[in-house]
Amino acid sequence: MSAPPVSAGGSLRARAFPPNWPLRLGAVLFVAYVIYAAGIVDIRWERFVQGLGNGARFLGRMFPPNLAHDKLQLLAQGMLESLQIAIIATGAGVLLALPVGLCAARNLMPLPVTILARGLIALCRTFHPVIVAILFVKAVGFGALAGILALIVATIGFIAKLIAEAIEEMSMKPIEALRAAGSPFLSVVTMGVVPQVLPRFIGFAAYQLDSNLRNSALVGLVGGGGIGATLFTAFQRFDYDFVLTIIIAIILAVMAGEILSAFMRRVYQDEAPSGEVKQGASGPVWHRFTAAERGMRLAFWGLAALALGWSVQTIEVIPEFLYDAPAQTVDLFTRMWPIDWAYFPKTVQQALIETLHTATLGTVLAILMATPVALMCARNISSSIWVNTLGRFILVATRSVHTLVWALLFVAIFGPGALAGVMAVAVHSIGFTGKFLAEAIEEAKPGPIEALRAAGAPWRSVLLKGFWPQVKPAFLAVSLFRWDINVRESAVLGLVGAGGLGVALQAAMDNLYWDQVGLVLVVIFAVVVVTEIVTATLRAKVI
Repeated sequence: MSAPPVSAGGSLRARAFPPNWPLRLGAVLFVAYVIYAAGIVDIRWERFVQGLGNGARFLGRMFPPNLAHDKLQLLAQGMLESLQIAIIATGAGVLLALPVGLCAARNLMPLPVTILARGLIALCRTFHPVIVAILFVKAVGFGALAGILALIVATIGFIAKLIAEAIEEMSMKPIEALRAAGSPFLSVVTMGVVPQVLPRFIGFAAYQLDSNLRNSALVGLVGGGGIGATLFTAFQRFDYDFVLTIIIAIILAVMAGEILSAFMRRVYQDEAPSGEVKQGASGPVWHRFTAAERGMRLAFWGLAALALGWSVQTIEVIPEFLYDAPAQTVDLFTRMWPIDWAYFPKTVQQALIETLHTATLGTVLAILMATPVALMCARNISSSIWVNTLGRFILVATRSVHTLVWALLFVAIFGPGALAGVMAVAVHSIGFTGKFLAEAIEEAKPGPIEALRAAGAPWRSVLLKGFWPQVKPAFLAVSLFRWDINVRESAVLGLVGAGGLGVALQAAMDNLYWDQVGLVLVVIFAVVVVTEIVTATLRAKVI
């Protein structure tokens, strides 16, 4: 039997977990960056404490919620229009995304077609819906039509990308069999592609309806109709008790939308239906779905068609604005050219730096706040149903209210500037980050955790040595993905006074300097492309 190894210090005991000095050095450098970035964007403890006092007075003016009859009428009208915008944008966007996603699938289409389709998808995903809504407001005027068009663009970018990925991941055997039988392309799509991707497609559409319901409250802040316009008007009038009423209504509507989308996925995404056997003319015949399951699917499509038809018939839009929309759009982009590059060193450069710092600091703060909430939600960590329910309510409430709405609230509390933007990004990101972290914790294998608990390890050691090694890849992936999203979000927060590129964009639009607006849009496009490349590279190397 060989002797145990002797360490450099002469001890017979080897360290099971030697210190990772590169990781420690990286952590020190990252903390130094956080301190430096906080100083650059003028985030000081004194200002934060002062804001807490303002926040207490602000909350005092919000309670109790205003439930007056005239206010409830305004609320109902705004929520109804937001619902109509979400339904129409989802229906039209999904229909348009289907051929785009099909053309972007590299296992079905030639390379030139996929390049063009993926370029269109990237363009639709690059700009924030608020920026797209601003451009459509300039093209077709104020109202629900601008909001619908903006959300259609966002829906195409999201759904088409996921459809293309779903098609590329499907089995090619049915496709090859149909091609070998001489089937035309349309038959290959309807008989070979659609049956494989339809369940996932329904899930994507349900999620996008939920997302558009949130975003429909957002586009109204810039003139795109819906409850966002009512909310912005209430802010301008300092009608904060009505603001609270609207925010509560938005949270309840989003929660109802999540329940509806979950029900839709459960009805239509059942991958193991029970099936039934019926007696036919030539003997027993097996049917994949029971009569009840077929009825549920037919009811789903019927209700979807009725909702879309009702929305189209009842929403208030002025179709005449579409007649000169192409001319207005051409005129708008003509005034953006040539781009005023001299505006970059004067204003845009500093705004860009502030945007990146806001996104990074907001993501860091979100992770710090979301981690304990994720531990509350994970059923294999917290066994109390009350703690689980509280944690999940925090996740739903924080992500139901959009970042721009949070920014409006924090600007009223902390004043204009990057501090309000950091807080808005952080609070909104709690829901997204905490949800995925909780799911990663619940999916951790119980073996290492049970072994540590059986050995009498304390709670902290169980978390660090049992859970952390298993959830670290998901933690890093969620953090990088959220930072990528937050860069987009931070670029528009300045529209409500929360610092960053949005301030430069708003100033240029207010002065009708469209060549400067064009510069800001080019910078936002470049930043989004670079951040996607950076996050993809880091995910490939680190995760």
